[in-house]
Amino acid sequence: MMRLHRPGPAGGGLVVVRNGIVTLTTDFGTVDGFAGALRGAVLGAAPGLRVVDITHDVPPRSVRDGAFALRCAAPCFPPGTVHLGVVDPGVGSDRRLLVIADHGMQQVYVGPDNGLFSYVLDLARAFETHEIDAVAFPSASATFHGRDILGPVAGRIAGGADPLAVGPPVAEPLRLPRHVEPMGAREGRVLQVDRFGNLVTTLRPLGGDVVVDVGGVRVARHVRCYAELDPGELGWYVGSLGLIEVALRDDSAARAIQRGLDAPVRLL
Repeated sequence: MMRLHRPGPAGGGLVVVRNGIVTLTTDFGTVDGFAGALRGAVLGAAPGLRVVDITHDVPPRSVRDGAFALRCAAPCFPPGTVHLGVVDPGVGSDRRLLVIADHGMQQVYVGPDNGLFSYVLDLARAFETHEIDAVAFPSASATFHGRDILGPVAGRIAGGADPLAVGPPVAEPLRLPRHVEPMGAREGRVLQVDRFGNLVTTLRPLGGDVVVDVGGVRVARHVRCYAELDPGELGWYVGSLGLIEVALRDDSAARAIQRGLDAPVRLL
């Protein structure tokens, strides 16, 4: 594992590790070859890297879904991983391209400044953000910055380049609303509807049994895991992210109760 010593954000010592892993999170799908082109751009910058797909099935242009995918997966990777995210409906505009170094988790994020890294940054204790100097890529396509700018930058960083030497510092990246409410909060919203139709909320458990009200639909059954529900039964449990989720055994809770993203949630 490579280590780069550089000053920390408060002037203290900081070790930025690199392990040669680059992850990819995109809305490209796997039919058109765009995901393969992005992988090639990363490896073209440093052929010995390991490139791991988190997902290429983010719904088209859905920054929020991309942010959730990264929140689920990025913390599972070892220190020194570079996470490349390309869900970029603003490609070709004047939106910024960023490199973000999370000093606590020792992870690096590369992608557009559109909120894509919001949920992983909600977990960060200290991070630094720099804007990629696009002038250094004069031949970049106006429609594929992932291949022509972000991929090469991620590859170079994973190969040992200083992640914060890509351009000027940025005070704060664009952020989506926080994905988790403060401890003890009783009011939140539906953060995500997963592919099974489970409703992931922004609320953490209070301890003990409560009734979860989702947009006026009250869910009283509290279980430890999905399998404890009877077929067709609606209930809630604490999911793998530590957040309250509402599920319907063997079916879609979202479809059954007709509630979806941003529906208000209360603990009663």
